[in-house]
Amino acid sequence: MAILMTFALSAFANPPNLASMNWSATAQRSLAAHKPSDDAITDFLDSIYPDMKLLSQPEICYAKFANLRHSGNLSFVVSTASRMFCYTSIIDKTEYGFESYDLSDNEELGEPEIRDLKSDGKFEVIIPMLFSGYYGANHCMASWPVIYAWTGSAYSDVSSQYKNYYERQLAALKKQIAVAGAKKERAQAAAAAPAAPVWNCRPQAASGGESPVPAAPGTKIGTGVSFDGVGVARICSPAPPPAMPEPDRLGLDCDRAEAAKLERFVGISRDAGMSDAIKWANSEDPHDREFAADVLADIGTQQAVEYLKKLTHDPNRLVEMSAKSGLAQVKQGPVAHTVDEQAIPLSALDAHR
Repeated sequence: MAILMTFALSAFANPPNLASMNWSATAQRSLAAHKPSDDAITDFLDSIYPDMKLLSQPEICYAKFANLRHSGNLSFVVSTASRMFCYTSIIDKTEYGFESYDLSDNEELGEPEIRDLKSDGKFEVIIPMLFSGYYGANHCMASWPVIYAWTGSAYSDVSSQYKNYYERQLAALKKQIAVAGAKKERAQAAAAAPAAPVWNCRPQAASGGESPVPAAPGTKIGTGVSFDGVGVARICSPAPPPAMPEPDRLGLDCDRAEAAKLERFVGISRDAGMSDAIKWANSEDPHDREFAADVLADIGTQQAVEYLKKLTHDPNRLVEMSAKSGLAQVKQGPVAHTVDEQAIPLSALDAHR
């Protein structure tokens, strides 16, 4: 018994070496079906990214093995956290060591997704990347899905090859916006329309056979019937008025910005979302104006540039900085999602161990 306990504790303290495990797509115990423990994944990441361990202990946001390259070995899609955001890499095992491809050149909002978008047996990796900044709890953040796939010699951004996917995403998002907008309109109408007061009633307190305790002046007194059929006095008070709906900046604004970005991407309108961006740029709330700067930079038309120039004189320092950063982004041209490749030879892993 002591020997078995010692062995179990040793196994717990030293997770299996993921680098030496069988990554074959046809392995009897496939890594795709039997994902290693987080400890084993963390130890493996420490071995191939030694600088990561020096900075901080990585937090695993997502980890999954999939047959992305059809090379005989599975690929490891892993997303690790840096502060509050996650960044995705794909790691492939070769006869010489490992190849690492860093996909995220921007912060991610949500987990990656692995799908066969063309139903051809080949898988793509979809990563929801932010195109607006972080404003704390005061505003939502807008993102859109970037599609990566193995193209024969590397992983690349292949989003432009999947217009049908983005059109489906746009249709679903428009339905979501319509439902949310209708719900908000009903809530606004209910909060604004005058209505007869609604009364909440509760039994009036009394002790023994004494008369009911008098209600406070101005309180409505109603009557009801108890379960035993005896009349009871009730104290009634007005119900609270309907609550006003939450500001759009907590969700619907980002839905609209994301739908407009999809419209621009599939070619429906080059300046889609401009009217919303102008509204946000003229808002009294600085978080709206900061959000507007990010959206205007993504639109990138001449009209968008003119509004960005106005926002560079905003009295709020954060809005001013976002606008200047947006102008620099427009000058650089459309965002190109690049993939950083790194080879990790076996000798580097041996040195780590």
